[in-house]
Formats: sequence, structure tokens, C-alpha cells
Amino acid sequence: MLYGLLDGWFKADVGDAAIRSLVGFVFVFLGIAFLVLLFMGLGKIMSIVTTKKSAKTRSAMEAKMIPAAKKAPEEGIPPEVVAAITAAIAMYYEQEGGHCDFIVKRIKRV
Repeated sequence: MLYGLLDGWFKADVGDAAIRSLVGFVFVFLGIAFLVLLFMGLGKIMSIVTTKKSAKTRSAMEAKMIPAAKKAPEEGIPPEVVAAITAAIAMYYEQEGGHCDFIVKRIKRV
């Protein structure tokens, strides 16, 4: 009875509509899978590029370091204090709007 009511409204064959919807689902699934693979590949490429760039930057910064800065800080000042002083100076320069590229070579008690 219900099939007779829908027969006039639904002009296409039920089998034909099922095949078309199945083909549509397959195309959508393949499109989404392609986009996922594309973005995964781009992410992998970008991670490789950034690791190479950061390795170059790190080696260039180590080459610019002054030999005195490579030594351990003075025995009287703990490394935590040196890190806190360096962070405070860097924060001050960034608040002033300048770029902070410096190395703390020596800290003296006053």
C-alpha cells in the first residue's frame, strides 16, 4: 500500500536511486580520504623543512657564541638565578618593542 502511494511521487526506480546514492557516498569518501592524505603529506613535509631550518639556526647561533659564554657561570651564582636574570632582561626588551638577541656572559654581585 505504501509503495503504491510513493510510486507516483518517486519517479526513479528504487534500484537506480540506491546505485546513485552508493556512487555518491563512494566519491565523497574518496574525496575526503584524498584530502586527509594530502594534508598529512604536507604536514610531514613541513615538519622536515622546519627541523632542517631549526638545525641550521641552532648551529649558526652556536657559532656566534662567545667562548666565555660557553663556559659555566661563576661558582657563586646558581644556574637558576642566571636563568631568572636572563628571562627578566629578555622580557624587558620584548615589552619595549625591541628584539632581544643577547647572551649573558657574566654576572657580578654588586
